[in-house]
Amino acid sequence: MNDRLLSLVDGVVDLDEPRLPLLTLREAQAAIELLRLLAAANGEGAHAARHLARSLVRRLPSEQ
Repeated sequence: MNDRLLSLVDGVVDLDEPRLPLLTLREAQAAIELLRLLAAANGEGAHAARHLARSLVRRLPSEQ
């Protein structure tokens, strides 16, 4: 399962697909926090959660 999740996450980064505005900033921040909780648990999918959280954080506007 972890390999499958990681391949999905890697596929998002590797593809040059158009991005869709699906989340508000607060929803994205909440999703990242949930991903970080999943990653901290070191269970199945933890590595993929860390990877996806890092990818999403890079796309958030910087806090001023």
